[in-house]
Amino acid sequence: MGRAKVPLNKKIEIKALLEFRITQRRIATDLGENLPLPNAPDQGRKKASTPIDDRNLLRLCKKYRTKSSQILSSELMLTNGKRLSARTVRRRLLDMGYKSYQAKKKPLRTLAHKKQRFFFAREHQYWSQEWNDIIWCDKAHFKVLNRKNRTFVRRLRSDADQSFNFVPKVQGGGGSISVWGCMAGGVRGPLVIYSGKVDERAYVKILEEALPSFIENAFDSSNKNWMSMHDNALPHQSKYTMKWFQDKCIKVMKWPAISLRS
Repeated sequence: MGRAKVPLNKKIEIKALLEFRITQRRIATDLGENLPLPNAPDQGRKKASTPIDDRNLLRLCKKYRTKSSQILSSELMLTNGKRLSARTVRRRLLDMGYKSYQAKKKPLRTLAHKKQRFFFAREHQYWSQEWNDIIWCDKAHFKVLNRKNRTFVRRLRSDADQSFNFVPKVQGGGGSISVWGCMAGGVRGPLVIYSGKVDERAYVKILEEALPSFIENAFDSSNKNWMSMHDNALPHQSKYTMKWFQDKCIKVMKWPAISLRS
């Protein structure tokens, strides 16, 4: 029973009972207490910051979201004229539910891009079955090894040099594959495997191999509402590519810059 948890009058009673070799649990029961004893009010070290200081810290954090705890610590002046340590700043923010996360990297969107996205969303907000007539096309590149995604390992500090703590990496990339695919209304198209850089001519060659036959198999001859969709990469929007679509009588859906999936 800690000194900060027991008042003086109960200490005297407890000391007397202990001399008779009575157990602490029996003493606690006789005195109407539960173990472990809760801290008495106003006991222990007081917080270095007041509620006002915590609110000022939160306001500073919201104003400068990317500042480190060290910088916030140097800029926050407490009401008593002192400063919090960086560790205490992190604890206060965690207590308020603010954890540090890695910022996501996304393409820069200008005001014009945002307007295009807004108008596109408003124009198609009531679409439902109409999306089944859209042919979604895209390319993807997969690496066997040397991938850029992060891998987390649960380990002890002393396990830093264990074999399970390493992700294998080889020179030359360890192998990769690039594919083009399409789908529409739940119907999957063929995967076209390609290699090297895709310019406008290489892209048209990929389309010629798969897209016309997919359209013929996926849509009835009476359906004239289908359209092809791809992002705004330079090979996709070149004059050479667009002329191929026109020659094949394939309509292309107008897609806003900085694709909606980004």
